[in-house]
Amino acid sequence: MNAQMQIATEAMSQWLAHPSELGKKPSKIECVKEFDLHDMHYYVFRYKKGLFGDWLLGVCGGYEGDETEHCGHVFSNMEKYNDATAVEKSIEMVEQIRAYWMKRADEQEKAQEAFEKNLKYISQTELDAELIEKQFVRSQTRFYLTVGEIDCPTGKIVVSDPLCYLAAGKHCPQMEIEVNPGTYPVEVSICRNPVMGLRMCSARMKLNDKKAVRYENAASTRESAAAVFEDGVMNGFPVEAGMMSFCDAQVAKEYCDFLEDWEKKNPNKNHYDDYFAKFFAQSAQKLPAYQRDDGDFIEWANPMTGNKLVMIASGFGDGFYQPFWGYDTNGEICELIVPMVNADLMDEVVVE
Repeated sequence: MNAQMQIATEAMSQWLAHPSELGKKPSKIECVKEFDLHDMHYYVFRYKKGLFGDWLLGVCGGYEGDETEHCGHVFSNMEKYNDATAVEKSIEMVEQIRAYWMKRADEQEKAQEAFEKNLKYISQTELDAELIEKQFVRSQTRFYLTVGEIDCPTGKIVVSDPLCYLAAGKHCPQMEIEVNPGTYPVEVSICRNPVMGLRMCSARMKLNDKKAVRYENAASTRESAAAVFEDGVMNGFPVEAGMMSFCDAQVAKEYCDFLEDWEKKNPNKNHYDDYFAKFFAQSAQKLPAYQRDDGDFIEWANPMTGNKLVMIASGFGDGFYQPFWGYDTNGEICELIVPMVNADLMDEVVVE
């Protein structure tokens, strides 16, 4: 037995020993045949689960030349070994593996293309009202729901990453335009894709029931802007913890006070893992069809004050997002929106 065959035999045994396969090494294993396919070399095995069981078929490869590292084509359907069809069946298994990984590579390429296009989408300073409206219409791949309410005692709205920057009291832009004090519902549009999974697309705080017919980039106050330049400020907010939130400026201060108190009482603990994670898990259990396993949104009421804010997973995760004011047909503000994922791009990511 040459060195490469010995290595292939051990690789086959290790693969079979995985808990999702046999869960142990085979009691017997023999390399019985070899073949070449797609310029790579393969080894055909027969093995037994136990001493008195049937011989079963397995394959391991492919190897380039005298290399000792295989390309990952190690598999067994655990069907009975038949000497007459062993090579044919092994080739079928290899082709199945190759087809699977080629599909995965295609999926990853399309997903990367969609991600790069989406960066341009969230970087634009003009927003298409029709595109946003389509996100809030239910279909086979799109849906939306109200995820909670926020309390606005001052009407000064802050849009930020709640787990990273709001908790640290920095990079939390306050909107230059103020709204009437009150309590406002927050909605999120959601899209589902077989490749990209489930994503939060747009989050919006509704000020009334009017429909937005146009959007304008929501300016931040100079004092709270993410960045300040000689000719103005950078509107929008950075995300480092994969989460965004709407809240009132007073509620933001109360949130920081709560975390400061919690951290004093819980030294060496993390405010997400050891506090907020359970709320997201509960949300996922309550509405599993609309979010991923760890949860994508919560309404959180501050135990110290009772005032509420809403946290929502930020589309594809970390990045820089921009809020927009929505205006109705009378030219009055009816909502504040944060676009995070272009659902049209998600629909394009399909692999046959």
